[in-house]
Amino acid sequence: MLGGKVMDNVNDDLSELVSKYAIENFKSGLNCAESVLEALIRAGALPVAKDAVGMCTGFGGGIGLYGATCGALSAAVMANSAVYGRKDPYAVDAAVRGSEIADKYYRRYNALVREFVERNGCTSCEGISSKYDDWEGKDRKIYCMKMIGATAALAYKYLQMPQEEAFSLPYGKNMRNM
Repeated sequence: MLGGKVMDNVNDDLSELVSKYAIENFKSGLNCAESVLEALIRAGALPVAKDAVGMCTGFGGGIGLYGATCGALSAAVMANSAVYGRKDPYAVDAAVRGSEIADKYYRRYNALVREFVERNGCTSCEGISSKYDDWEGKDRKIYCMKMIGATAALAYKYLQMPQEEAFSLPYGKNMRNM
């Protein structure tokens, strides 16, 4: 479903490099969110200043070890928003400003989250980590390390998707339709 042009646009070598950098970062003590964003920047896949990594610090452990949304996923969304987010939402007429974001922009992030959930079972750090008895244990760290690498590659995949293509992606779970 999400293949086609998206997969054609993805440079497999750069995707692997992004994943490798993210894993190296995590092994070096960066948190999950920092690992993903720094890897994308270092690989040249995300054209933002290196100090943008600082925006990710609080997202580790599902936002300050709270267990909420996985930091790697948060960084993947931030990276895509940095490139494809609305740069000036006030430039959009107020009558359609709110609906425009849901009608167009959210589709990219909805699909990214859907793929993340297909791979990891949920979006929360707590849910992902709950199968491990010890937060500091080797098994959890190995799982998270691999997941961080895969999530960095997923972020890169969506960075390669042209905006018009993303605007036409189908929604998965959608709060507007609940």
